[in-house]
Formats: sequence, C-alpha cells, structure tokens
Amino acid sequence: MTGAYLSHSPEETRSLARRWAQALPGGSILLLHGDLGAGKTCFVQGLAEGLGWDGAVTSPTYTLVQEYSCSPRLIHADLYRLSDEEELYDLGFEEWLRADTLLAVEWSERVSFWPDHAWQLWLENVPGEPDQRRIRVEGGPKL
Repeated sequence: MTGAYLSHSPEETRSLARRWAQALPGGSILLLHGDLGAGKTCFVQGLAEGLGWDGAVTSPTYTLVQEYSCSPRLIHADLYRLSDEEELYDLGFEEWLRADTLLAVEWSERVSFWPDHAWQLWLENVPGEPDQRRIRVEGGPKL
C-alpha cells in the first residue's frame, strides 16, 4: 500500500480509499496530510463506502470527531480546530485505538504522539489540474 498514486478525479480518490478500506485491518490508523481542499475528506468518504457505510460523510471540522457504525467501526477526526493535545483525551482518544476501529485523522500534525504503526498519507493538488491529486503513502504496519 505504500507508494505514490495519481488520482484524476474525486471518484478515483474515493475508489482508491474503498479498496484500501477492504484491505486494512481493524486497529489501522491513517494520518491524512494536505492543504484545505486537497481531498482528505473525499478519501475518508471512500473509506466509509468501502466499509459498507451508505450515509453522508462530511468533515467533522467543528465537532472534531465523527463515528460511523460499519465493520470495522470508522472514526473520522479533524483536528484543525484542536486547542491542545490534552483535548484529545476529553474526546475519547484512547477509545479510538481499539482493534475493531479504523481511525482516519485530518490535520494529524497538530498532535505529536501517534503510534509508530500509523500510515502517513499526503494528498496534494496538482498545479493546473483542479481535479487531480497526488497521493503519497508511507509507513503502516508490516501486513
């Protein structure tokens, strides 16, 4: 799963994430990096679809976290508005790390203590191509 991918559209981004969702074991952590509008939430929408969720998936920018009842359970966090790292524990951070959960975190760089087995995903806009994204993936556990 590590490597670089080029998505030509939001649908391709969601499709890639759908395939990933079916291959990732519970307990996986995906740390999503990218500017505003880079496709992080679009990627999480694909994860949810791949796990069988058929409802809406929106960025939890103001609520900070959204949970989707699928298998494994998907927790989508957006830490853009996080005040400090300690606030994560008030949100139930320790519960997010269960083996029956897939955790996808936008703006994860606002926290310094992610486990070593977390996947790092960088989503970048392609200059001059408004629908294209470069997606670079590193890390993760040895599957």
